[in-house]
Amino acid sequence: MIGWDEDALAVLRAAVARGDGAAGAAVLAGRPLAPVLQYAGDALVAALAQDVPGADERARACLAELGARGGPGDAELAAALAAALDGEPPSLEPLPVDLGAVAAALDADAADGPWLLDLERGDVLPAGEAVPGAECGGDGGRWAPVPPVGAPGNEDARRGAARRWLAEQGRRPVPRTL
Repeated sequence: MIGWDEDALAVLRAAVARGDGAAGAAVLAGRPLAPVLQYAGDALVAALAQDVPGADERARACLAELGARGGPGDAELAAALAAALDGEPPSLEPLPVDLGAVAAALDADAADGPWLLDLERGDVLPAGEAVPGAECGGDGGRWAPVPPVGAPGNEDARRGAARRWLAEQGRRPVPRTL
């Protein structure tokens, strides 16, 4: 079995960011899913949507590992993966957002905040750069304040915490495009 080095992880990150299911499935092949379950799930959701051969088998393995681990955001990702396997539409509204940016805002020191998430575009911005009054809800519901609650230590858990918080807002992450 091949492990995860920085190069392979960079390929996986890029595939997820582009929504490239074939590239994501290719880099996952022969590697353990456990260290990268959050990325793996996103890559496999894309691979299933793109009918990548063999994606369903790997997706079922990822689904089992998410259920066994039960970390932050794992239930939300498992629901998305199960829906993709069943050919069902996702239950949450799509938002083109960078989970890393949401995780950073969740982990921000209170002195650095507040941070706001644009629920239409997926941008994560300091309140001072967003629409005036948005932090108070005077924006018609376009901006959601991101609470500085801290995020777990490793990258996978941080993505999971961001995914869970995003699901609480009724949204699911999708790749950002220009």
